[in-house]
Amino acid sequence: MDLARLALSLETRLSRKLTASRAAHSRSVAELAAALCSSNDLQPQRGLVAGLGHDLCKEMGRPTQEHLASIYQSFSGRSLEGDAILGSAALHGPAAAGLLLSEFGCQEEDILEAIALHTLGGPEMGDLAKIVYAADKLEPGRAHVDPLFREACLAMPPDGLFYAVLASTIEWLRSEGLPIAETSFALYGAATSGGIEA
Repeated sequence: MDLARLALSLETRLSRKLTASRAAHSRSVAELAAALCSSNDLQPQRGLVAGLGHDLCKEMGRPTQEHLASIYQSFSGRSLEGDAILGSAALHGPAAAGLLLSEFGCQEEDILEAIALHTLGGPEMGDLAKIVYAADKLEPGRAHVDPLFREACLAMPPDGLFYAVLASTIEWLRSEGLPIAETSFALYGAATSGGIEA
């Protein structure tokens, strides 16, 4: 697939379908994901495309999100039934992966996975998915992120980067009294019990 052409198409879609602030966030995530891919021997265009696409369905109605998520589920074989993702605002990730499949013809499994899992994470994520997850939480527009924490994270390899950001996200959710998705908490538990350093 011509990723450069796909990125241009996604740029157009961002401008037409998302609010200015959401489009700016998506571009910032894309730029950071591309830079992280480059520093970790991954193709930067893959990070760019996943970043541009990750929030494409955030502002769509729930029935449309459910339909598009089912397209991704059929393609990937990744079960969404019974997962916290179906009852949460995280549905827009699998929906955006379904949108890239159905409207843009993208069948790049690592890109679709990165888009689908960017909110909650998931088991056995690839490096691109870990990078996009972290880029979504660390992009410069996130004013609440400590610059020193961001800088330290960006120097880490994908595993360390992902788990550091996951731990920070869970800590923030706890401090705000917000619910923590079972998927994210299970990943965090597996990381800490497995001795993975954040």
